[in-house]
Amino acid sequence: MKSTMLTGLLTGLVVSCLTTATSCQPGHARNNSLVSRIPIDGSLRGLASTRVDFPLRVAKEPEAIDPKAEEFYNQGEQKYGKKDYQGAIADFDRAIELNPNHWAAYIGRGNARDDSGDSRGAIADYDRALKIDPNNASAYYNRGVTQSRLGDNQAALSDFNQALKINPNYASAYNNRGIIRNSLGDKDGALADFEQAIKFNPNLPQAYGNRGNVRERLGDKQGAIADIQKAAELFMQQGDKYNYVKARMKVRELEETPSIPQ
Repeated sequence: MKSTMLTGLLTGLVVSCLTTATSCQPGHARNNSLVSRIPIDGSLRGLASTRVDFPLRVAKEPEAIDPKAEEFYNQGEQKYGKKDYQGAIADFDRAIELNPNHWAAYIGRGNARDDSGDSRGAIADYDRALKIDPNNASAYYNRGVTQSRLGDNQAALSDFNQALKINPNYASAYNNRGIIRNSLGDKDGALADFEQAIKFNPNLPQAYGNRGNVRERLGDKQGAIADIQKAAELFMQQGDKYNYVKARMKVRELEETPSIPQ
């Protein structure tokens, strides 16, 4: 489901953060595809655009497993991965009808609803998942991604804080919280979050890109170049040529920009 990480080097939803000092967020942490759709770009919207962290969404199985409900749930996940959001929603609906306590299906449906434009419906689904499983880090994470898409940074920050309280090793949550902190003017806090994201997931290109953007803003040009170059390498390794090109363009831009004496 949607484990979305804020995309974009300090990225934005679908933008490319490398052209400006933006943020890269991975996207919803659903059991879905937070994967590597994270552009290096800067609108906090990216937060909610790509979903990542599948494992977190499936932290635990529903207590009473209904084989048919699981079948519909799995079908919904597959359709979500193919961006067939309406088809995914229909399958998650069936899974929930068969098992009203299927928290993962609520998260999955929330991700599909959010990606299809129904952010309010998505939040209602994450709320429902949290009523069933109050300690579900993925539900908090995904709700935070959606809150950021709606422009409610304080609510998003609160959700990412809660996700990290439950799972202190949640790299995507650190990355997304760093993007929120940066947008609120807390560059030191953002830098610390990106460093934590890298600590727990050294292969998360968005975190390097976002840290590079903050370093650039703090006057550390060489540190910024090193981070964004690392992001480019990881994007290439992960088959994300679009963001690889964006990152390389950003590196070139930094290299060609004269340093300002401190």
